[in-house]
Parts: sequence; C-alpha cells; structure tokens
Amino acid sequence: MENYFRRTGFRLSKLIISLALGISMFVSCKDDYFYDDTMPSWLGSSIYDYLQQQGNYKYTLKLADDLDYAEVLKRTGSKTLFVATDSAYNEFFKKNDWGVTSYEQLSLSQKKMLLNYTMINNAFLIQQLTSYNNSGTLVEDNAMRRATANSPLDSISFDKGDKIPSNSNWTYYKDKGLYLMKDGTSSPIVYFFQPFLDKNAITNEDVSIITGGMTRETNDAHLFNCKIEKRDITCQNGYVNILNKVLVPPVNMAQYIFSNPKTTIFSKLLERYSTPYYTTKAAKLTSDYHQNHPEFNDTLFEKKYFAVNGGVQTLRNGITPAVNLLAFDPGWNSYKTSSDAQLQSDMAAMFVPSDDAMNEYFNNGVGKLLKARFQTWDNVPDAIALPLVKRHMRASLIESVPSKFSKMIDAENFALPVEKNHVVDTYAGVNGVVYTTNAVYPPVDYISVYSPVLFSDDSKILNWAIKYETEKAKDGTPFAFYKLYLNSLAANYSLFIPTDNYLTKYIDPIAYGQDVQGVLKFWYDEKDAAVKATVYKYNKTTDVVGDSVGLITEPAFIINRLHNLLDSHIVVGNVESGAGYYVTKANDLIKVSGTGTSLVVQGGEDLAKNAKAEVVSDKYYSQENGKTFFINKPIQSALRSSYKVLSETPQFSKFFELLNGVPDTCVSQIFTQQGVDNRINFFNAFRYTIYVPTNDAVQAALDNGTITPWSQIYTLTPGKIQSAAINKMIRFLRYHFQDNAVFFGQNVNAVYQSATIKNDNLATHWGTAKNKYYKIGVVGNNSSLTLTTENNKTANVETKDGLYNIIVKDYIFAQVPSKYKNIDGTGNATGSNFSSSSITSSASAVIHQIDNVLTFQ
Repeated sequence: MENYFRRTGFRLSKLIISLALGISMFVSCKDDYFYDDTMPSWLGSSIYDYLQQQGNYKYTLKLADDLDYAEVLKRTGSKTLFVATDSAYNEFFKKNDWGVTSYEQLSLSQKKMLLNYTMINNAFLIQQLTSYNNSGTLVEDNAMRRATANSPLDSISFDKGDKIPSNSNWTYYKDKGLYLMKDGTSSPIVYFFQPFLDKNAITNEDVSIITGGMTRETNDAHLFNCKIEKRDITCQNGYVNILNKVLVPPVNMAQYIFSNPKTTIFSKLLERYSTPYYTTKAAKLTSDYHQNHPEFNDTLFEKKYFAVNGGVQTLRNGITPAVNLLAFDPGWNSYKTSSDAQLQSDMAAMFVPSDDAMNEYFNNGVGKLLKARFQTWDNVPDAIALPLVKRHMRASLIESVPSKFSKMIDAENFALPVEKNHVVDTYAGVNGVVYTTNAVYPPVDYISVYSPVLFSDDSKILNWAIKYETEKAKDGTPFAFYKLYLNSLAANYSLFIPTDNYLTKYIDPIAYGQDVQGVLKFWYDEKDAAVKATVYKYNKTTDVVGDSVGLITEPAFIINRLHNLLDSHIVVGNVESGAGYYVTKANDLIKVSGTGTSLVVQGGEDLAKNAKAEVVSDKYYSQENGKTFFINKPIQSALRSSYKVLSETPQFSKFFELLNGVPDTCVSQIFTQQGVDNRINFFNAFRYTIYVPTNDAVQAALDNGTITPWSQIYTLTPGKIQSAAINKMIRFLRYHFQDNAVFFGQNVNAVYQSATIKNDNLATHWGTAKNKYYKIGVVGNNSSLTLTTENNKTANVETKDGLYNIIVKDYIFAQVPSKYKNIDGTGNATGSNFSSSSITSSASAVIHQIDNVLTFQ
C-alpha cells in the first residue's frame, strides 16, 4: 500500500506539471476531456495565490515580489516550497544571527537566501523526498538532502583581514581582500523524515542531539531543526509546506568551525589546508555574475581545501601536487561520500575539540609530547597536524550518529572513542554535522611508539623509512607496513631510534663479506624529501672508515637497508624487565642493561668490540603501546657468522672439525655458502642456541666410542653402512643445535627442541614421540646453566674461558657477496652493482661452550 501511494505521488507530481505547463497545448484541437479547459478543483490555486489567500505570508510574498519571482510562483514551473508564517518572521526579527530587526534591513543577498534556499525546483511530496533516482533506479527511503534553488552567487562576500585564513595561500589577500565564494556549489537542504531514519537506524535522540536539542517524535518531519507543521499542500504548480519557524540557510561545516569562537585552535589547523582557487567553476560563475552585474570587473574565487574527495589536489598553479591532503573538503556544499555516491544519501560529520579541550590536551594530556617538541600549536608542521585533523573527520553522518559512537573506527581501523557526554554542542550544516567536543581524539600516530619519531627533527631518516609505502592491500592500495606495525595498540614495543647524526657509519653486511668493505652514511635530502646514502670504504680489521666512493639514491636499496636496520631496533616487549637479553624483530639478540635514560643496549658486534649504545639526553618516551628510546649509535648486529666463530675459536676446533667433516657428496650439509661467508644450512629466520663441547669432551667421546671419527667413516665402503654412519654423526651434531636462544645468567627452566628428529619408538627422558624433534632440558640461574638430554645425561656451560653468550648472525642475501661488484666498482667484472644488492633475512644464535657432548640414545 505504501508503494502504491508513493507511485501515486509521483503521478500527481507529473500531473501538476502537465496541467500547469501544458493545459494550453493543442488549443486548436477540442475533445471531450474535461480538464482541457478546467483545472481540477482539488489542485487549488497557484503557490503564490495560495499564500496570498491565506493572509499570513506577506513576508514570503514580499520576498517573491522583490526578487522578481512572483510570476514564477503564480504561473510556471513545478516547485516545492517551505514557508514560515508572518508570526514566525516576527519572532525571527526579534532575534537572529544576521542582526536584522525588520524586513527592510534584509540585504538583497539575504532575501535570495531566504527564498531560494527553501525552494526545490521540482514538485515533491514529503514522502517522495526520502527517495531519489540513481541512474534510472529508484532508491527508496534513503535520502536526507536535496538540491535547492539556492545559487553560490546568492552569498558572495568580500573578505579580508581576520575573515580569511592565515596560511601562506591567503597572505596576498589578507590586506587587499577578495571576492570569495565559500564553495562553488549550491547549498542543499537537509531533512529528517521517518522512512530515512528507520532504514538507517537513526533514533529520535540522535536527531535531537544532531539538531542541538530539538524535540522529535516518531513521524515528525524536520528541515534541520525546523518542524514541518503542515505538509503537502497541493497547488497548481507544486506543493507548499509550512514550517514552525524561519529557516535561515545554514553554512557548511568549514564555515561554522571557522566562525565559532570556541573552536579557533582546531579551525586554524583545518584552515592550513585551504586556499583561494580560481577553478573552472569559479570562472564560469564570475562570467555569470558579470552578466547580471555589468559594473563588476573583479574575479570571484572559490574557497577550496586540499583533499582527496571533493577538494583540489594541486597548488594554485594547477600543476604542482599538494602534499598534505584532507580526506574530504569540509567546505564542499554538495558533499558526496564518494565519487559514485549521490548527494541525497548521506553527508559528513566532524568532531571538533573546543579550545579548552585542545589546550588541556596540549598542556596536560597525551599531547604534552607534542608541546615539548613544538611549544605551540602554530609551530606544529602541516604534515604532523594532518593526521590529527583527519582523525576528527568522518565520511558518513549515518555511521557517526550518537547511537553509533561506540562502533566508530577511523580510516586506519582504530577505534574513535567518542562518548555522548563528550559532545558539548552540535551544528547541522548543509554538508554535515559538527560535534563540538570536550575531548581530543589523537591519531594513533600521536600516542604510539612511532609518535616521538614523527615529532622529532632528529629522526627524519627513520621516519622516512617508517612512512615509506612498500606493501599493497588486497584492493591495490599502497600502505606503509612499518607505520601500521608500530602503531598497533594490541602490542607492546621497545623501539630504539638512532638519531640522524648517528647514522653515519652503517656497516653494510654484504659489503662486509666482500674484498672491499664499506659503510654507509645515511642523510635526509630536504629538497627531494628522501633519504640517500654516501658510501665509504671501511677496514673491518682496524674499524677505520676511509674515503667516500659513491652515492646511492635508489629507494629500493635505501629502504632494504633501513628496514633491515629498523628490524634490529624493534623489540616486542619490555626491555626494562631485567632479563638482560632480548630478541629483536630481525631475530637479532641484544643485551640491555639499566633502565630509562640510563639504559644501555648492545648488539652482537657491540659486545664483540666492547661498544654500546646509550639513550640520548632525556629522549626516553613512554607511549600507549610501549617505549621509545633515542640512542647515540645504531645497535650493531652481529657481523660474525656461526661458521666464523666456530672455525676461528681454538677451543671449538675439535667440534668444528666434526661439523666441517660432512662429505661434500652428502645432501645433509651442516654449512652452506651464504651470507657474509657461510651459514648453518638448517637455520631459518629464527634464533637458536649452539652448544659446543670442549675439545677434551669431544676427544673423550671419540676415544670411548660414543662417536666414530670421520677418518674411520671415510674408509667404510660406500653404501648403506657408510651412509648410516654419516647419518648417525650428523644426527649427533645436530643435537647440539637448539631452537630458541638461551643465555647464561638468565633464570630459565624449560625444555627446548633440538635439530635432530627422533626416528624410533624408544622411550626417552623427555618422552619425545617418533618423528618429533629430540628435546633438551635447560635449567639456569645467574651462576650456572645445566642441560639434561633425552638419555638423562647432563652437561654444564663452561665459564672459565669466557666462551659463552657469544652472539652470531647468519644472513641470507639475494646473492652471495661475491656475485656483486665491490662498493667501489671493482671485483666481479660481470657482477651486479652493489646498489642492487639486497638483504633477505637472517638467523641469530648464541654459542656456549659445554663440558660434555650431548647424546640422545
């Protein structure tokens, strides 16, 4: 039945149009149709005549007369008009924002706004206004806005001084002034009708809050906060609807925020992204205005915002791309949620903190870090202010009404924690609702461990790396993985940031494995807004840096190295727990001592060279998801491989001989050529412990027959017997390699997997099942570390020679270092350029000497 009446309404509209416009057509032809010569009595008179007959709409009639619109309302067109009674106008003249006290004080522009904004250039029943046509398809019950007869030319102003923003785009006009349209599109009317509210789950309380406290009951119809007291009065040329008060055209969100004395701080931030723009639309409107006002010889500018949706994306020269873009233009009257959406279906919303809230946040809240860095809001750079502003902008009002506050998330899928009691004022504008709040909702960029990096002027290099977009979402949208990672509030991080002036000696691990070693000095190029690297020769034996030999600007190379460096400076967890040793995202093993500003951190190479990284001054930050430490040098990851340490340590020689004795023809090798020199073949991107028996312990095992020496295995006839002997030796050796890194001096009592798989059903001490890895029990404290094997034998870490807690790292590169040219272009004549080299992944291990071999049988 409802659809029947809706369809009937559309037919009535068409009938009104045809009767009003076409009743005189074909006058030379006569037939018996009654309405050829007579209007239906139920159509009543014209809109103008109806208002005249009622006797209490003299102000509306005077508007029509003064604007030469009387004939239109008398004879032609099909209109939907919303009018207020004379008594409503009398109340309006007693108090209004325009400061007019009588009709005679209304300017021409104000008269146009009062009449044109309340007029729709088509005949609609109220029921019909909730639906709209989308490319030939009727979308029912989903409309809340409609274009009106209002024109941008109805409200042109000449602005100067404090009437225009203070950013550099406006400086030229600050004293000179300019003719400005606050937007080049007409202002639509906004209404709240029951079918739309029901379909979109918007409550009466929502509407009440949105409209500033207006009382609404079910089935009421409102234009903004004006109630329609009498609706769908049918006239010959349209419909008349009676409002309970004068509807003064609201402004758009940006205008309201700019003019609100309680939101000046946020407004100044928002206005940084605005500009006067001579758009194609502005040029057309300038021409139109000149035709109607020949004396006008100036230019009409349109106020635009740099924005992705509805805004401009180039500077005023129309060529240079704008760097900082809002999500949408908050001054766009004809706002649409997306390029393929319709104006009628939704509008935007903004949560705007009051000046009191902004000051409280800046001086006493989480924003104290922002203040410590920039001192005042005015000093906060545009790029840093942008995420704060965008966080408070909402693309959809439907999804931002008070009853849905608890479900709101921002563009990065972080919750927006607005509560109803945060809202101290509201304003329903022509393109969205402004909620003035007593709270600030900082973006996650401002509260995560990333924020000190973002705010600091000393961390441009790693900030660039963190923000660099290397990944793509399923829809192809690029995103910055490290920014997303460090902004995760579900995790707890310890982030170490070597400041820019300390990133001058990055020992490149690939160059470290070449004949000509090199270090990189990273630096931020302000002109190109990119990080570059100067390459220097380096002597790894003397640790001396030589002359520069080149400059690398390729982003792929720079990002590969900086992301590898970042990985070695991120720890998931609290490094001030007292554990001593921690694992980074790169699987690097680091040692941490002290806390807060007294914290000291050392990577594997730092420990080998007795170097350390310390917290810079007081740059220690406690954030929502962890702590950030600015340090005075990069944490230098281990550069020595497992192979390097095992092969060059005399006390490890017997065990190394066994490791290195696997025949070349054997598939299951212990070592393989990769990384700086060689790496453990079965290591993955993880961290491990390597237990190395003393030379005496290995010799004893050889003497008592626990293991068979390679020299004897080599003499066996090739075949099953020799293969079995080789396999037995390899399984014995691999039992000395354990998953997870365990350090001497830590409190530990756990069982870990070895690298040897159990291939029988025999019972073992740790109850390992067949086809599972044999285990090793580890018990340790500050003075001992004891291992218990599957056959319930024990071994202890030896400390007398200091051969414990030795950190090593096995890299994986895209190619072995010898496949690349050296940093100075020498070396492999057919090799790839060093600047094309890439670090793929790595494994770390800690090596301990033990007093016995480990066996599982």
